[in-house]
Amino acid sequence: MASVRTPHNSPTCSLSTRRPTARFLAGYTYGHGLDNGSLNRFGTLPQDSTHPELEYASSDFDVRNRFTLTASYDIPGKKGFAQLLEGWKINSIVSVQSAQPWIAFDSANNFSGSGDNSDRWDFFGNPGDFKSGSSSIPFCSFPNAPSKGVTFANIGAASCTEQSGISGLVSTLSSSLGAQCTAVARDAGTLASGGCFVDGNSVMTPPAPGTFGTMARNIFRDTGFKNVDFSVFKNFTFKERYTATFRVEIFNLFNHPIISNPYGASNGYGGASGGTNDMGTSSTFGCGCATPDVAAGNPLVGSGGSRDIQLGLKFTF
Repeated sequence: MASVRTPHNSPTCSLSTRRPTARFLAGYTYGHGLDNGSLNRFGTLPQDSTHPELEYASSDFDVRNRFTLTASYDIPGKKGFAQLLEGWKINSIVSVQSAQPWIAFDSANNFSGSGDNSDRWDFFGNPGDFKSGSSSIPFCSFPNAPSKGVTFANIGAASCTEQSGISGLVSTLSSSLGAQCTAVARDAGTLASGGCFVDGNSVMTPPAPGTFGTMARNIFRDTGFKNVDFSVFKNFTFKERYTATFRVEIFNLFNHPIISNPYGASNGYGGASGGTNDMGTSSTFGCGCATPDVAAGNPLVGSGGSRDIQLGLKFTF
């Protein structure tokens, strides 16, 4: 009688069907998007239309680093009344994303004389100081400057303010910030006309008449994206064919505020004149002023909204 030998690596039957109770899945992506214009609907014109190649920089969608972690755990159960001590499961999703760029432009002054109303200014310092948030970037004007013959000697004292995009309250800042502007500005006349922005040790001032600013495209960044979602599942088994799952899902578990990027398709303010990335609108410049879901017109649906709790029941037969 012939015998049949089982290959060493062939599957064998086992009486144990125990599943792992904890599962984790992590993902990391590194990338660098580069282009000379990312958007269509909200895209601005190049600063210098005769040299569009000078717009080449990090794209509007440049997310340099993104990390996600999903985890689920089946809590060990114990037979008890109405299955209350068994069938429990917890889940979580952690998302961390580095900051995206936002472009700044001036639609109000046309210092270059090009007529495109997309001038950029001169920037001195670290672009990281001009990180967007819930308030505008501090702005200094020179209300006492003469209407003609402005020089750095007679430009007068600065009036510096910052406005909250949440409450609308305007805070008065030290007039000494204006000295940082006069120390680096190329022209007293355009400085008196357009004012300047100061944050930390960095300064942004208008260019000299008939010239373009030294700022490159998309040098500023928002505050990035950090979010934790959490859920609890309770499974019930009535018979082999009938099961039910009750779930509690919590989005933005820690109710952490995320402020929108001042520029882009996800923000209704976008690249339009008077938007929050327009240097000609100093009261809101650099202010995301809303969470991404509200800015995009999708409250509680898009990312960035306040904590949201959802209940659900699924019956399977």
